[in-house]
Amino acid sequence: MNERKRQVINHAKRLFLEKGYRNTSIQDILEDSNISRGTFYNYFPSKGELFKAVYDSFLKENHARRDELLIGQDLGDEEVFILQLKVHMSTSFHNRFFILIDDVMSSNEQDVKEFILQTRWLYINWLHNRLTDVFGEAKKPYLLDCAIILGSLLQHYVYFYVKAKGDEEIEEAIRYCFGCVKTILEDVSKRDIQLLSPSVLENFIPNGAKGNRDLRYELLQKTNILKRCMMQDLKEQQRIGYMQMVDFIQDEIMHHQHPRPILVKTVLASMSQEQYFLEMDMFEGYKDLVNIWLENEI
Repeated sequence: MNERKRQVINHAKRLFLEKGYRNTSIQDILEDSNISRGTFYNYFPSKGELFKAVYDSFLKENHARRDELLIGQDLGDEEVFILQLKVHMSTSFHNRFFILIDDVMSSNEQDVKEFILQTRWLYINWLHNRLTDVFGEAKKPYLLDCAIILGSLLQHYVYFYVKAKGDEEIEEAIRYCFGCVKTILEDVSKRDIQLLSPSVLENFIPNGAKGNRDLRYELLQKTNILKRCMMQDLKEQQRIGYMQMVDFIQDEIMHHQHPRPILVKTVLASMSQEQYFLEMDMFEGYKDLVNIWLENEI
C-alpha cells in the first residue's frame, strides 16, 4: 500500500470516528485528505470500500497487539487469554469503534454490513480457538456455544460496565464475564448440552488461501510448537541458528509495520533445506502458513 493511500485511510478513520459513518461524506474525506475525487476513486470504488479498509487496518493493529501476548507463552494459560481480551476490549473502547460499528449497521449499505458480520464470525472463531487452547479438545463440542456467549457478554456487559464505572477497571468486568462462561461450560459439559456444533463455523469462515483465516494466531501456535521441539531435541549450540531463523520470520510477520516478504521467503527456503526441519511432521503446516502469508503480501 502506498503512503498516500494510507494517509487517506487515516484521515477517513478520524472523520468516521468523529462524525459517524453516515454523516461523513466523500467530499468531507476529499477536503480533509486534500485529494481529488479522481484520486479517491482510483483508491476506493466507494465510501463503503474505504470503510472496509479503515476497519481492516484497525483490526490488524488490534490483532497484532493481542497476538503478541502469546509469544513464548503457554496457550492454555487463562491469565494470558484474559490479558488478550483486555487488550482487545480496551483498544475497541478507546477508539470508539463500537459506536462506529453500530452506526454502520444502521446504514442501508448491505455489502458493508455483510463485511462487519463476517468480521464478527472471525472474532467468534478466534474466541473458539482460544477457548479450545484453554479448556482442551475434550470440551470442544461445547465451546462454540461458549464462544458466542462470551463474545456477547463482552460486547454488552462490558459496554454498560464502562458507561457506569469507566474503563480503568475493565479487567474486572472481563474476568467476571470469563468466570460466567466457565460456570456455563462446566454445566453444559456435565449435562452434555450442545446447541451449535463447531462445524457451523465452516459455513461462515472462508477456508481459501486468501480467506480471512487468523494467520497470526495459527502461526504463533506453530511457532511455539516448533520452538518447544527445538528446545527438547537440540543442544544449545545446535539450535541457535535455527532459532534465529524462526524468530526472524515471527518478527517480520508479527512486529514489522512494513514486513519484508522477500527476506521471509529466503529464510523459509533456507529452513526447507535443513534436514532437521524436513524430518519434522509439523514443519509442512508451518511452511504452508508462512506461504499463505507470503501470497497475501507479495
